[in-house]
This record gives sequence, C-alpha cells and structure tokens, in this order.
Amino acid sequence: MSEQSEVSASNPVPAEVVVSRTLACPAKRVWKELMTKQGAEALLGPGAEFGEKGHTWTSEDGLAGVMRTLHPIEEIRFSIRQDEKPPSMVQIDLLPEGDTTTLKVTHSNLNEDTDRPWLVGRWEAALGRIDAYLAE
Repeated sequence: MSEQSEVSASNPVPAEVVVSRTLACPAKRVWKELMTKQGAEALLGPGAEFGEKGHTWTSEDGLAGVMRTLHPIEEIRFSIRQDEKPPSMVQIDLLPEGDTTTLKVTHSNLNEDTDRPWLVGRWEAALGRIDAYLAE
C-alpha cells in the first residue's frame, strides 16, 4: 500500500534505520502471516523461523540471532548478526488503524561500517514480500 523509509539519527553515521509499510489488512491477519514459515523467512531469511523469547534462529544465508520479545499482534524484537560482527537489534511494530496495519521495522545498534542504504533496501524488500503474501 504505502511505503516509508528513513535513515535516522543526529550523528553523521546513523545508529539506526527505520522502514515502514502500510498494509491493507487488520493487525490480526498481518500477525498470523508473520508467524507462518514464509512470513518468518521474509524477515529473517531462508530456513529461519520465529520462536519464543530466548529462541536462537539461523538462516541459510548466514544470518543468526536470538528472539528477545514476541508480543502477539504488537511487536517482535530480535538480535541479528552475520559472521563475527557484533549483533544489532531489530524491532518490528504492528501499528493498527482500522482495517489497515503499518509494519514498522527499526534496525538499531548498527556498526559504523554498516551499509545503511543496503539495509533499507533489505527491509523494504522484506515488507514487500509480506505485503505480497497477504494479497494472495
């Protein structure tokens, strides 16, 4: 539906990226899709899945992390890392408004050498996949 991205922070090198997309579905349906195998893989990568707090996840493309928070129909938080780099944090908020829901991804604790434009593209693509799954 609609899409918004920003690289935000007051420092020359932003500490986080924020990407959002408004989906033409109620939050309950969006949450249900996020909890499927394809929903989890859209966000975490192929072969990965969500679990309870403390669950360690790994994707086939080398990403890994730990689930920090899973509040149904509200928010998901997880750490994410690749290779030996320090982990960063991702928070996905579901912001319902009537029959639509905005999914907001905030990726924080980024290293100075993180390719922020690439990261924005990664999250925009993930939200696009979720949107497409909901349209099926």
